[in-house]
Amino acid sequence: MTKQLLIYDNVVPVNRQTHRGMSVRQTTSFGFAKEVNSVPIVDVEFPRACLEMPIVFSRTETGIVSLALLGAQQNQNAFVDENDAWTGRYVPAFFRRYPFVFAVQEDSEQMTLCLDETYEGLNGEDRGERMFDSEGTESSYLRTVLRFVEEYQATFNRTQAFCDRLEEACLLEEARVDYTLADGTKGGVTGFLRVSNEKFRALDDEQITDMFRSGDLDLIQAHLLSMQQIESVVAKSAPATAPAAEAMEEDQPAVEDMGLH
Repeated sequence: MTKQLLIYDNVVPVNRQTHRGMSVRQTTSFGFAKEVNSVPIVDVEFPRACLEMPIVFSRTETGIVSLALLGAQQNQNAFVDENDAWTGRYVPAFFRRYPFVFAVQEDSEQMTLCLDETYEGLNGEDRGERMFDSEGTESSYLRTVLRFVEEYQATFNRTQAFCDRLEEACLLEEARVDYTLADGTKGGVTGFLRVSNEKFRALDDEQITDMFRSGDLDLIQAHLLSMQQIESVVAKSAPATAPAAEAMEEDQPAVEDMGLH
């Protein structure tokens, strides 16, 4: 089955009639994310994410987006182990909001709160947090979820605007990472963009001042710092029998924690 929005199998609107007797039980499994090697990331996540995973950019049909690089191989998330446990310190908010998500209704710009009905923690046995009470009123849990998803959507839109400004300033360049694992396996990560150090240093004082005041400068610096994590992610992507890896960068044309930080 083709995944919707990277990790969702069957997205349906949250409905007070259909889901009145349903509860959501939090699990520690990240099996839904084990084949995702990059994930959208928003601006407020940059300070923590940059210490553990590379933050890169990608050109999509809707514009430039910022991504956290989670693995050096296709369909592999190096932060999810064989037991589907998250092995990193920071979990991207895109995953923490699962199984919930906002979706745009057909022929409308209205956003609707939805969930993945295949989520293993969704149940009708009153295990976990109820979404509605017996009269169909939203529970405090569901209201908290709604606030979190609304905040995520707002920060996603704000981050998209930041990415658009990078594009307008012609600061982005195509990049790739070639790597060799300890067992001799060679590979590469392509199809992403990064801020060009050369173009960044060529900005005039007024542009730098504007970026400082808008907060864009902090985000760019976090992105550049995060590129030091490429070797670490490559090493995590290596087979268990490969104790080390080296990477070379080359220029080429859960809802339990209801906080984004």
